[in-house]
Amino acid sequence: MVQAMSLSEPVAAAPVSSGYAAFQGDIRKVSVVMADLRGFTTFCERVPPGLMSRVLNEYLTAMIEVILGQRGRVQDFVGDGILGVFGAPGQDPDHAWHAALAALEMQVAIRQLGHRWEREVGTSFALGVAVHTGEVFAGAVGSPRQSKYAVVGDPVNTVARLEEVNRNLGTEIVMSGDALALVRERVDVHPRGSFAMRGRSRSVEVFELLGIQEALWQMA
Repeated sequence: MVQAMSLSEPVAAAPVSSGYAAFQGDIRKVSVVMADLRGFTTFCERVPPGLMSRVLNEYLTAMIEVILGQRGRVQDFVGDGILGVFGAPGQDPDHAWHAALAALEMQVAIRQLGHRWEREVGTSFALGVAVHTGEVFAGAVGSPRQSKYAVVGDPVNTVARLEEVNRNLGTEIVMSGDALALVRERVDVHPRGSFAMRGRSRSVEVFELLGIQEALWQMA
């Protein structure tokens, strides 16, 4: 696994004005990963809140470690969904590769957790992960009273839609053609077709991510 870089390093940013407030930020290309724990909503309905929170935090802890270990940053939790960003705030020219590796490692982590959950709580979960690459605004968003560092733009919306496609296909990991273009010689994929995304005028080429090239595994 690639060692995590410090997230406290200075961010090279150009000032961006937004009316009454000026926030620091820049436009850059990043890769984003959306992970979703399938079956968790049904699980929450039938177990006590304490057990639900324990399982959720064990899952989030494992996913966070994977994202940070691949030079990523956790931007948001939405229920059992988690959004990871690669390529901001620190510069990472290999952001798509680290995002793809993170997606694969997430599946390894959820299977390891699943074995223990089966023994202890009688259940396990599938995990859906989507990977996309595109240009975003990266910087402070919010208001003068409350703001946070985030990446925002079409790629963030698209990766969420891509995970919906992933769920409908019944696949574990999908990536867009935009992400694949940066790592094509390093991963094994299966084309799944072009899909219209809810709220988007342009369709997205979708590929199932199967693993990394055998030669790269041998070098690891």
